[in-house]
Amino acid sequence: MRPFELSDLDQVGKVEDASFPERPYSRLDFVSCLSVARKGFIVACKESSVIGYVIAMEQGGQGMIQSIAVSPEARGKGIGEMLVKAALEHLARRFERAYLLVDSDNEKAIRLYRRLSFIETGRMIERYYPNGDDAIEMVKEL
Repeated sequence: MRPFELSDLDQVGKVEDASFPERPYSRLDFVSCLSVARKGFIVACKESSVIGYVIAMEQGGQGMIQSIAVSPEARGKGIGEMLVKAALEHLARRFERAYLLVDSDNEKAIRLYRRLSFIETGRMIERYYPNGDDAIEMVKEL
Protein backbone atom coordinates (compact mmCIF):
# COMPACT_ATOMS: atom_id res chain seq x y z
CA MET A 1 0.00 0.00 0.00
CA ARG A 2 1.27 3.44 -0.87
CA PRO A 3 0.07 6.83 -2.08
CA PHE A 4 -0.92 7.08 -5.73
CA GLU A 5 1.66 8.60 -8.08
CA LEU A 6 1.02 9.97 -11.56
CA SER A 7 3.12 7.13 -12.97
CA ASP A 8 0.36 4.77 -11.69
CA LEU A 9 -2.27 6.36 -13.90
CA ASP A 10 -2.26 3.75 -16.68
CA GLN A 11 -2.38 0.80 -14.26
CA VAL A 12 -5.13 2.40 -12.16
CA GLY A 13 -7.04 2.98 -15.39
CA LYS A 14 -6.78 -0.72 -16.25
CA VAL A 15 -8.10 -1.72 -12.81
CA GLU A 16 -10.93 0.78 -13.27
CA ASP A 17 -11.85 -0.44 -16.76
CA ALA A 18 -11.91 -4.07 -15.61
CA SER A 19 -13.98 -3.20 -12.54
CA PHE A 20 -16.48 -0.74 -14.01
CA PRO A 21 -16.61 -1.33 -17.78
CA GLU A 22 -19.98 0.45 -18.10
CA ARG A 23 -18.93 3.54 -16.10
CA PRO A 24 -15.15 3.89 -15.68
CA TYR A 25 -13.47 7.03 -14.43
CA SER A 26 -11.32 8.72 -17.04
CA ARG A 27 -7.66 9.68 -16.67
CA LEU A 28 -8.83 13.26 -16.11
CA ASP A 29 -11.16 12.07 -13.33
CA PHE A 30 -8.24 10.41 -11.55
CA VAL A 31 -5.99 13.45 -11.92
CA SER A 32 -8.81 15.60 -10.55
CA CYS A 33 -9.24 13.23 -7.58
CA LEU A 34 -5.52 13.43 -6.94
CA SER A 35 -5.75 17.21 -6.63
CA VAL A 36 -8.36 16.99 -3.84
CA ALA A 37 -7.41 13.70 -2.20
CA ARG A 38 -3.61 13.69 -2.38
CA LYS A 39 -2.85 11.45 0.61
CA GLY A 40 -6.22 9.71 0.43
CA PHE A 41 -5.57 8.28 -3.04
CA ILE A 42 -3.98 4.95 -2.13
CA VAL A 43 -2.91 2.06 -4.34
CA ALA A 44 -2.32 -1.59 -3.51
CA CYS A 45 0.59 -3.13 -5.39
CA LYS A 46 1.92 -6.60 -6.00
CA GLU A 47 5.40 -6.83 -7.48
CA SER A 48 5.27 -3.21 -8.71
CA SER A 49 1.89 -3.69 -10.42
CA VAL A 50 -1.17 -1.81 -9.18
CA ILE A 51 -3.88 -4.32 -8.25
CA GLY A 52 -6.30 -1.95 -6.55
CA TYR A 53 -6.97 1.59 -5.42
CA VAL A 54 -9.11 3.63 -3.07
CA ILE A 55 -9.90 7.35 -3.07
CA ALA A 56 -10.80 8.92 0.29
CA MET A 57 -11.56 12.64 0.55
CA GLU A 58 -13.61 15.32 2.24
CA GLN A 59 -17.17 15.85 1.13
CA GLY A 60 -19.62 18.07 2.98
CA GLY A 61 -17.46 18.33 6.09
CA GLN A 62 -17.09 14.59 6.55
CA GLY A 63 -14.90 11.84 5.17
CA MET A 64 -15.99 10.02 2.06
CA ILE A 65 -14.76 6.98 0.22
CA GLN A 66 -15.25 8.17 -3.34
CA SER A 67 -14.19 5.04 -5.17
CA ILE A 68 -12.54 1.67 -4.67
CA ALA A 69 -11.63 -1.07 -7.12
CA VAL A 70 -9.58 -4.25 -7.12
CA SER A 71 -8.45 -6.01 -10.30
CA PRO A 72 -10.48 -9.14 -11.03
CA GLU A 73 -7.52 -11.50 -10.58
CA ALA A 74 -6.76 -10.07 -7.10
CA ARG A 75 -10.30 -10.21 -5.73
CA GLY A 76 -11.21 -12.43 -2.81
CA LYS A 77 -7.78 -12.07 -1.21
CA GLY A 78 -8.48 -9.26 1.27
CA ILE A 79 -7.13 -6.44 -0.89
CA GLY A 80 -10.41 -4.51 -0.83
CA GLU A 81 -10.58 -4.77 2.95
CA MET A 82 -6.99 -3.54 3.29
CA LEU A 83 -7.76 -0.60 1.01
CA VAL A 84 -10.90 0.37 2.94
CA LYS A 85 -8.99 0.15 6.24
CA ALA A 86 -6.21 2.36 4.82
CA ALA A 87 -8.82 4.89 3.66
CA LEU A 88 -10.52 4.88 7.07
CA GLU A 89 -7.19 5.37 8.83
CA HIS A 90 -6.50 8.36 6.61
CA LEU A 91 -9.97 9.85 7.14
CA ALA A 92 -9.92 9.31 10.92
CA ARG A 93 -7.14 11.88 11.22
CA ARG A 94 -9.57 14.67 10.28
CA PHE A 95 -13.13 13.41 10.52
CA GLU A 96 -15.48 11.77 13.00
CA ARG A 97 -17.38 9.82 10.39
CA ALA A 98 -17.01 8.48 6.90
CA TYR A 99 -19.60 7.59 4.32
CA LEU A 100 -19.79 5.99 0.92
CA LEU A 101 -22.26 5.06 -1.77
CA VAL A 102 -22.46 1.47 -2.98
CA ASP A 103 -24.39 -0.18 -5.78
CA SER A 104 -27.45 -1.80 -4.23
CA ASP A 105 -26.72 -4.95 -6.28
CA ASN A 106 -23.10 -5.26 -5.10
CA GLU A 107 -23.67 -7.77 -2.30
CA LYS A 108 -19.96 -8.55 -1.79
CA ALA A 109 -19.12 -4.89 -1.25
CA ILE A 110 -22.08 -4.37 1.07
CA ARG A 111 -20.99 -7.39 3.17
CA LEU A 112 -17.44 -6.01 3.35
CA TYR A 113 -18.64 -2.60 4.50
CA ARG A 114 -20.94 -4.13 7.11
CA ARG A 115 -18.06 -6.27 8.38
CA LEU A 116 -16.07 -3.04 8.81
CA SER A 117 -18.93 -1.51 10.86
CA PHE A 118 -20.56 0.62 8.18
CA ILE A 119 -24.33 0.85 8.56
CA GLU A 120 -26.95 1.77 6.01
CA THR A 121 -28.40 5.23 6.56
CA GLY A 122 -31.68 4.44 4.85
CA ARG A 123 -30.87 6.86 2.05
CA MET A 124 -31.05 5.41 -1.44
CA ILE A 125 -30.37 7.30 -4.63
CA GLU A 126 -32.41 5.83 -7.43
CA ARG A 127 -30.75 5.22 -10.80
CA TYR A 128 -27.47 6.71 -9.50
CA TYR A 129 -25.19 4.61 -11.69
CA PRO A 130 -25.09 4.84 -15.51
CA ASN A 131 -26.46 1.29 -15.80
CA GLY A 132 -29.56 2.38 -13.86
CA ASP A 133 -28.66 0.72 -10.55
CA ASP A 134 -29.52 2.42 -7.28
CA ALA A 135 -26.93 3.55 -4.73
CA ILE A 136 -27.16 2.86 -1.00
CA GLU A 137 -25.53 5.28 1.42
CA MET A 138 -23.54 3.72 4.25
CA VAL A 139 -21.79 5.47 7.16
CA LYS A 140 -19.24 4.61 9.83
CA GLU A 141 -18.27 6.50 12.96
CA LEU A 142 -14.50 6.88 13.15
